[in-house]
Amino acid sequence: MSEEFKRVATKEVNEEIASISKILQDCNDDLSVTKKATTIQKHVHKIKGLAPMMGQEEIGEIAALNDKILKHLIEGNNLNDVFEILSESNNFMKNCMQGSRTLFNELKQKIETKYSKILS
Repeated sequence: MSEEFKRVATKEVNEEIASISKILQDCNDDLSVTKKATTIQKHVHKIKGLAPMMGQEEIGEIAALNDKILKHLIEGNNLNDVFEILSESNNFMKNCMQGSRTLFNELKQKIETKYSKILS
């Protein structure tokens, strides 16, 4: 991968994470997240594709899980604790882009356990 691609992809992923942060700031519960699921999903989907191509596999994995959760909401289903999970995921992705990969396994396990029925 070229340095130019990595630079552009890094900028795009950071912008997508910032966009999700802004959306989540306007939310305060699962219902408000559900109402904005389509918009959030578009940002998450882009991160899911770009992050692994630039060597950020952990971000890609969390984004892929979030993408499935958001698609479930878009289909008209309700989920508990989705605001909390998306907020934690977004904070993880932001920290990961700044070099801190801590809590990946814990977050991934939490998501997979909580939403095992829709992620399988």
